[in-house]
Amino acid sequence: MWELHSFILYNLAHMAKINHVLILHCWTGESLAHFALLANTGNVFTQFEDLSTRNPLEVQLLSHNILKLGVFMDSNCGQSESILDMASDKKLFSHRYHWLIYDRQPGLSRMETLFWEAQLFVDADVTYAIAHAQPSASSSLFTVTLYDVYNKGRQLGGKLNITADQEIVCQGVECRVQRYLSDLHARDRLQHRKPLTGLIMRATAAVNSLPLNTSQEKILAFMETRDHIHLDTYARLGYQSRQPLREMLDCSFEYMFRDRWTDDGNVTGGMIGDLITEAADLSIAPFIYSFERALFIKPLTKFSIFRDVCMFRNPRSVSAGLSATEFLQPFSAGVWLTFGLLLIVAGCMLWATFRMERVCEWKPSLLTSCLISFGAGCIQGAWMTPRSTGGRMAFYALMLTSFLMYNYYTSIVVSKLLGQPAKSSIRTLQQLADSSLEVAIEPTPYTKVYVTTSDQPDVHSLYLNKVAGSRQSPDRIWMQTEAGVKRVRDSEGFVYIAGVATAYEFVRKYFLPHQICELNEIPLRDASHTHSVVLKSCPYAELFRLNELRMQETGIHFKHERYWMRTKLHCYQHNHSVAVGLEYAAPLFILLLGSILLCVGVLGLELLWHRHRH
Repeated sequence: MWELHSFILYNLAHMAKINHVLILHCWTGESLAHFALLANTGNVFTQFEDLSTRNPLEVQLLSHNILKLGVFMDSNCGQSESILDMASDKKLFSHRYHWLIYDRQPGLSRMETLFWEAQLFVDADVTYAIAHAQPSASSSLFTVTLYDVYNKGRQLGGKLNITADQEIVCQGVECRVQRYLSDLHARDRLQHRKPLTGLIMRATAAVNSLPLNTSQEKILAFMETRDHIHLDTYARLGYQSRQPLREMLDCSFEYMFRDRWTDDGNVTGGMIGDLITEAADLSIAPFIYSFERALFIKPLTKFSIFRDVCMFRNPRSVSAGLSATEFLQPFSAGVWLTFGLLLIVAGCMLWATFRMERVCEWKPSLLTSCLISFGAGCIQGAWMTPRSTGGRMAFYALMLTSFLMYNYYTSIVVSKLLGQPAKSSIRTLQQLADSSLEVAIEPTPYTKVYVTTSDQPDVHSLYLNKVAGSRQSPDRIWMQTEAGVKRVRDSEGFVYIAGVATAYEFVRKYFLPHQICELNEIPLRDASHTHSVVLKSCPYAELFRLNELRMQETGIHFKHERYWMRTKLHCYQHNHSVAVGLEYAAPLFILLLGSILLCVGVLGLELLWHRHRH
C-alpha cells in the first residue's frame, strides 16, 4: 500500500505538476495517515473523501477556483462507477481536471466498460492505471501500466481511444519510468490528438445577403466568392479563413446559417445562441468581446479590426464665406496697420520731394502722392517718380518693401489653398446629433442593433434626433452602402454611418483622391478588434487557438484579412489643381463693388462742388 501512495504522488506532483489533489478512497485510517505524511513532505495540498460514506461530491468537484485539480479515485471502491457517471454527466473529464483512476484488476475490459459511453473529449486528461501485481514480502517492486483515455468527440462521431503510455515501477518512496509503451511522452497531449479525422464539426455562420430559405449549396457557393466584398464581409472572411483550419484539423464542417449575430439581448439568438446552447462548436464570423458575452464565451485570437464611422464632406454655402477676413488673414492687424502707416509716410515724403524738385512746374497734390505710394505698395508701379538721387533711393526702398510684403502675402494664400482642406467644426457624435445635417445609416445587423439599442447618451441622442424623430422615409434612413457613399460624394453635408470594412471599398472606388482628403470622420463607437470565440466550456478551445495562432504566424490569416478589410484611406491632396470657389471669392467681388459705389459717390460730390463754385 505504501508503494501505491508513492505512485500517486509521483504521477500527480512529478508527472502532472499538480499540487492540489482530491483523493476518492475507501482506505483505512492508517493508510490515510501515511499518505498525508508523504503529501505534506511534497508540498501537496490534499483533501480526502471516503466513497463508502455516500456523501455527494458535486460540491468538491465543481465549486473550485483552482487552475487544475488532480483527482485520484480507486475504482475498486463501492461508488466508483457512480462517481464516473456523475463526472461524465457534469463534463468533468476536461482540461481543468487531471484524473488518475487506479484499478487492481488486469485487462482492459473493465476500462472500456467504464468509459465507452462517457462524455470524453479531445481535452480530457484521464490516466487509467492498472497494477501488474501487489508487492509481496519477497519483492517490494510495484509495477503499474498507465493508459491515456480520451475521445475526440463522441457527439461528433468520435470513438473511445485507449493508448498505452508507460510503465512505472515503485520501490518504497522512489518511483521511476521502466519503459515507454508509445511516443505519447515525446509531444504535447493535444499534438497527439490533433487530427480529427472523420469528425464533423458544427459551425454557425451569419448571412444577410441571401434569404435563409436559400439552398445550402447556393449559400456555400456565395461564401466562396471573392467579389462584392461589401456583402457579408465578416462572414465570408471568416468562412474563407476557416478553410485552412479545417484542413489542418483534417475534419469536416457542418454549417448552420443564421440571419444575425445576436438578438437585442446581446447573448441570445443568432450565432451566439448556437454557441451558448452547444448547438455549434465554433462560429465562422468573429465577435466583439463584451462584458455580457464574457459570462458565456471566451476569445481565442484577434480576428480583425472593427470600426464604425460617420463620414461626410464639409457643407459649403456662399453665405458662409461672405467675409472680408478671408483676404486679411495672412497678416495680423498690427502688420496691416504698420504697412498702411508706412504707405502714408511714403506718400507724404513723395509730396515733399515733388514740391522741392518742381518749383516752376506742375506739382502733384498730397492725395495724388499718397495714391502713387499706394500703387507702389500694390506692385502696380508709378507714373511719376522723383528726379533726385535721394528721392529715387527712398522710392526704391518703398518698392522693395512692397515686393517683400507681396511675396509673403501670396505665398501664405497659396499655401492655404494647397494645404490640408479645412475640417468641419462638428467633431463629436453629440454635435452631429444636434446639427441639421441629414443622416443615413448602413443597414447591417451589427450597426443597426447598436444604433437602435445602445445606452450611450450620444448614440441614443443620435437615434432620437436622426432616426426616431426623422420625417424621412425608412429607405432614406437605412441606405445601402454603395448608394450612401455615392451620396456623400455628391451631397456635401450629407452624413453616412457605416463600417469601414464595407464603406471604404466604395470610397476608394468612387472618390477622387483629393475628395478623400475632404472627408470628415466621427467615430460611432471606439475602435476595437473582433475575436474568434468559443463557449467557455468548449473542449476544442485550446486546439482551435493553437491552430489559429499557427495560421497567423505563417501569414495565412493576414492574407485573407488584407484582401477583405479596407481599414485605411490614402489622401493625396497635391494631385489636382485648386479651384477657388465663390464662397472664397465673393468677399473680393463685394469689396470691388463697394469701392465702385464709393468712387461713384465721390465723383457725384465733386460734380456738385464744381457746379456750386461756377
